[in-house]
Amino acid sequence: MANISWNEIQDRAAEFASKWQGETYEKGESQSFWSDFLNIFDIDRRRHGAYFEYAIKKGSGKQGFIDMFWPGKLLAEQKSGGKDLSKANIQAYEYLSTMPDHDLPEAIVISDFATFQFIDLETRNKTEFSLLDLPKNVKLFGFLLGQTSKNIAEQDPVNRQVAEAMADLHNQLRDDNYTGHDLELLLVRLVFLMFADDSGIFDRATILEYVENCTAKDGSDLGSRLVQIFEVLNTPKNKRQNSLDEAMATLPYVNGGLFAEYIQTPTFNSAMRHTFIDAMHLDWSKVSPAIFGSMFQGVMDETERRNLGAHYTSEKNILRVIKPLFLDDLYVELARAVQSGPRKKYDELRKLQDKISQLKFLDPACGSGNFLVIAYRELRRLEHKIVAMLAKDPNQQDMFASAGAGVGVLKVNVDQMCGIEIDEFPSLIAQTALWLTDHQMNVEYSQQSGRTFKRLPLTKSATIVNKNALTTDWSDVIPAGELDYILGNPPFIGSKMMTATMRDELLAQFPDVKGAGVLDFVTAWYAKAANYMKQNPKIQTALVSTNSIIQGEQVPILWKYLFEQGVAINFLHQTFKWSNDAKGNAAVYCTIVGFALFNKPEKRIFEYEDIKGEPNEIQAKNINGYGIDAPSVIIERRGKPICAVPPMSFGNMPLDGGNLLLAGDEKDALLDAEPAAKEFIKPFIGAKEFLRNETKWCLWFKGASPTALKSLPLVLARVRAVKDFRLASNTPSTNAHAIRPAEFRDTANPEKFVVVPRVSSERREYVPMAIYQNSEIAGDTCQIISNATLYHFGILTSQMHMAWMRAVAGRLESRYRYSKDIVYNNFIWPEVTDQQKAEVERLAQDILDARAKFPDSSLADLYDPLTMPPTLAKAHKTLDRYVDRLYQKSGFQNDPARVAHLFELYKENG
Repeated sequence: MANISWNEIQDRAAEFASKWQGETYEKGESQSFWSDFLNIFDIDRRRHGAYFEYAIKKGSGKQGFIDMFWPGKLLAEQKSGGKDLSKANIQAYEYLSTMPDHDLPEAIVISDFATFQFIDLETRNKTEFSLLDLPKNVKLFGFLLGQTSKNIAEQDPVNRQVAEAMADLHNQLRDDNYTGHDLELLLVRLVFLMFADDSGIFDRATILEYVENCTAKDGSDLGSRLVQIFEVLNTPKNKRQNSLDEAMATLPYVNGGLFAEYIQTPTFNSAMRHTFIDAMHLDWSKVSPAIFGSMFQGVMDETERRNLGAHYTSEKNILRVIKPLFLDDLYVELARAVQSGPRKKYDELRKLQDKISQLKFLDPACGSGNFLVIAYRELRRLEHKIVAMLAKDPNQQDMFASAGAGVGVLKVNVDQMCGIEIDEFPSLIAQTALWLTDHQMNVEYSQQSGRTFKRLPLTKSATIVNKNALTTDWSDVIPAGELDYILGNPPFIGSKMMTATMRDELLAQFPDVKGAGVLDFVTAWYAKAANYMKQNPKIQTALVSTNSIIQGEQVPILWKYLFEQGVAINFLHQTFKWSNDAKGNAAVYCTIVGFALFNKPEKRIFEYEDIKGEPNEIQAKNINGYGIDAPSVIIERRGKPICAVPPMSFGNMPLDGGNLLLAGDEKDALLDAEPAAKEFIKPFIGAKEFLRNETKWCLWFKGASPTALKSLPLVLARVRAVKDFRLASNTPSTNAHAIRPAEFRDTANPEKFVVVPRVSSERREYVPMAIYQNSEIAGDTCQIISNATLYHFGILTSQMHMAWMRAVAGRLESRYRYSKDIVYNNFIWPEVTDQQKAEVERLAQDILDARAKFPDSSLADLYDPLTMPPTLAKAHKTLDRYVDRLYQKSGFQNDPARVAHLFELYKENG
């Protein structure tokens, strides 16, 4: 959202009120009303994740729809002009009763176009005002100008401060030669101490005051004092010495194994002590355990982080995994239980609580436990809702009378969480992070119920195994029959970045699968999960992955294998930018795939109009390996076009060490010295030159006579340099081309050809293409279609082909990578008459004519969505509509419909 003043906002509110006053509007106009309302604050609805007609299950199980909903921000219910708003008010509160905590808005607003009722859900204060008084009351909506969600705890600066402080302490100790397992376990114990000292596990500031007042300023005795603290925390109170320091004696018995293992006593100096005390002075009670991934990542340098493929995760992105995997379904069950009737409701709530207390989760690449932490937190919050409802059961005795402040009342515990992590340090952090989350939830429950609840000593713990997930039998961690969900984000490492060991581990998961070597490392977890799930077909899985697994060459290999194993995709987030809360904030382009060995009745696709924004959810009949609602057919690499059209090939690779290519000044200098070289100089079209309207030249000697070459000494020197370059290569195929040093490696120069860049920005609605004559040479960063006509150009530049390309092409980061063997050769062309072909050619020429009106503009500028001329856009849309009707008389409403039709055609013809 832009930075705008309140004066400007009030002016916009006045314009909004003026526009909508004086008429009695029907509810059907609510979308326009609320869209205009959000524009007052410069809020882009789609980018910030606000929805019209937001689907939500009612308690009866029937579908309800919120008129306008921005999760975590605002819920708006609309009625037609003059209607009673009390019903809408009740309906809004009904939605809140079964809504997940992370979606709860800050306010409700009810309107009939003429009046507003604003309800602040924190204070429950209600403000009612007329439409014309909106400018006076617009500051009520000031919270809309903040962050897009109040629930993303990692945005609190203390999380980053804590992570960086602990990384600093870690590095000081490491540099002083206190290393290895002892250092890692020490650091995790210190994290627990500081959190416990601030959050109520210990009496507040017990450890801080002890360290400040009872240890030497030079740090010489700090290590031994800390070891003593560890011993106290690992000793039941009835077994401690009576002479123990008074402050130490107040510490509780923690148990849980965290302080049981002996470690070498660390030696501190004054700087280390100062760093430790500074870290303790931060407010650890506000820390989200989800930052522990950031803490770990802050310790690693950039190179090590890339080598490990570590991309630690924000809470927002974790919720994108766990909501459709299990959390949304559990809240639907809660809604049904609440609405099941006064007699049955409490029995259903107890069943639901029992169910969630028995669910088991596995993250087989758990890192520092972020996914398990957030999953556990959300389960506990759901249980708190259930317990609060059960407390109102008139037929039940006081739940706390015999249970003792929640013991026995709360059933969800950390032992429901399992993880596998190859590196020891994050596996230790994961264990501790879950205990800290448990305590945070105990505090949250205590505040809600009015009764103090603690779980000390620790009697249960998560199962976090420090092993290689790909060489470990997951049944040794948790038997498949006990597991319900697999989740996480395995390492993001491309096929070309893997070590030999990683490649062996990958291939072991795909026995006898041809081409598996091109798969990303993450796919090994997909295969291992699918085979593990066969032991218990009820298990559901959701993994974050690089988006390449649903694009291009990987799809026929990976998804053909997985579908053969019985896998069905039940939800999928299409490509989005995955960021995290780590120092450096690494970001990659990802997908989230939710799958099982059964089909769920409702399949969900999350589309991203803006890959950095929020998704729009659509219901799907089927989700195929390309992440779209279409038949599960696999587009294999194909050497020739499936239809009778001219072949596509790579452009011409110089393979010259730069000696056959000329910049403008090099061309001019060569011609000044050797004017006879002019006949061998041609314009060179690389993707950069093609898109940016830049000029480059090349020496093209195909068919040139030896005599002509020898008459040009400077040219001949360049040819000699090409020969030397090719002979010096370690690649035999390059050496072989030294026999003809005057020529490019490739020498395609047809009379006429269409140029298609191999890589194009995802921002463009159309991949720019153009028609050239043989007076110009296409480079290998382009693909060419020899002897193509205006008809071929027209079909390829149509939205029908663009939709196909976006569905099946690979990507380079977020940009589309056009493949001839997958995109072009598998594209189904329409069956046309000569008359229809002529009309396509006429409309294609209109596109070229529209471009020609802007001779100074590059294709990059002409096809930039912000600067595309209206005449060019109109010419494309006209062609799009005509080509659509060549495939289907009624045309298509959108790209998903186009792609689904093309997949059906491919299924019939492929």
